[in-house]
Amino acid sequence: MAARRHLEGGGGIRLREPAVIPRAPGPSHPEGATASPTAATLVLRGIGQLVTGDPRLPAPGVVTHAILAARGERVVYAGPASGFSGPVAADTVEVDVRGAAVIPGFVDAHTHLVWLGDRAEEFALRAGGVSYEEIARRGGGIRATVRATSAGALDDLVAATRERALRMLCQGTTTLEVKSGYGDGLEAELRQLRAAAAVGSAPDAPDVVATYLPLHGPAEGDRSAHVDAVVREGVAAAAPLASFVDCFCDAQAWSVEECERVLRAGRARGLRPKLHADQRTRSGGAALAARLGAVSADHLEHASDADLAALAAAGVIGVLLPGASLTLGGPPPPGRRLLAAGATVALATDCNPGTCWCERMALMVSLGVALAGLTPAQALVAATAGGAAALGLADRGRLLPGLRCDALVLETGSWLDVAYHLGADPVARVIARGRLAGGGAA
Repeated sequence: MAARRHLEGGGGIRLREPAVIPRAPGPSHPEGATASPTAATLVLRGIGQLVTGDPRLPAPGVVTHAILAARGERVVYAGPASGFSGPVAADTVEVDVRGAAVIPGFVDAHTHLVWLGDRAEEFALRAGGVSYEEIARRGGGIRATVRATSAGALDDLVAATRERALRMLCQGTTTLEVKSGYGDGLEAELRQLRAAAAVGSAPDAPDVVATYLPLHGPAEGDRSAHVDAVVREGVAAAAPLASFVDCFCDAQAWSVEECERVLRAGRARGLRPKLHADQRTRSGGAALAARLGAVSADHLEHASDADLAALAAAGVIGVLLPGASLTLGGPPPPGRRLLAAGATVALATDCNPGTCWCERMALMVSLGVALAGLTPAQALVAATAGGAAALGLADRGRLLPGLRCDALVLETGSWLDVAYHLGADPVARVIARGRLAGGGAA
């Protein structure tokens, strides 16, 4: 995954491909010497702007003329080059990034990545004025993906999901959440969770966090019986395969009461609650998320200021999905209102086949600025540290000693280009778990 382009960087820096520095044997590193137990295994030198996410610095925590060093998966140094004293060893991988900016890896906290089938015709119908709700009434929408995905074998689901996940990694997503929700019954839901686990276990894939989403599309048949089955059997079966339980709480989906039953049952089995809340209508989803102390409430386009204040008071992360808001033509994501309420904000792709087929977190950063009212710094933090918070992960999303070394070397010298260069692929090289993805070891 070497750098692909030579672009003009921020501040007029002309960047070249990051260069691995050859280490010749010498007196301090005799040939055949083993690494010191405290020696860095990866060192990035020549960083023009290092975005650390350090909350003690003005957001997003930029250090200039910097070095980033890791030992195994963990950062051991992130700061000015003048303050780095090593040690390094003969087997240390050193990379001169030649003035490029380096930022934390993206954490995509809301995706529906396991699916089969195609809904391009729905996209065209919506563009012609047919509403999302009307398409659903005709048997399309989530129901169409449920039919296609439920019919697929595990190997088919793994292959399709792996392809999407690898594209995400190449574009800078080092951790992502994957939901079920396209099953026509319990076994189909569990098959999606198993596919997510298989993709995440591959050594060249991003980290995957799984979420059980049993209340997503409208139930076929008896709604009450479906909820009863989820509460009685579903959450127990999903608990070994997932970290979270989620529901789609909206007027055209599932009620507050139905969602609350499932979320409480999941929590009793160790699945932490999340919620699709107030996307299409003000359904009471945000208020429910606050009342239950959910980890996150996602979408929130129709949430009131009082709803957002309740989320902030309860410590619920607000996950904004500007790609879906843009595609569906709904109200803009309430980024500025969430921050004014005192809530932590995350940005995510909502990658799915119906309302936002997009795998690029950099675009979500741009849309977070253009649609949600965030500053570039706020948007970048929301796409990294905010996403980690929405997944309950305290060990990533920032580049600080002791945290995971998931980092992106950009094509240019300015971190602002992530948001500024709309629709671009700003990532030259990905470091995941302290290793150069696509080649190079730490």
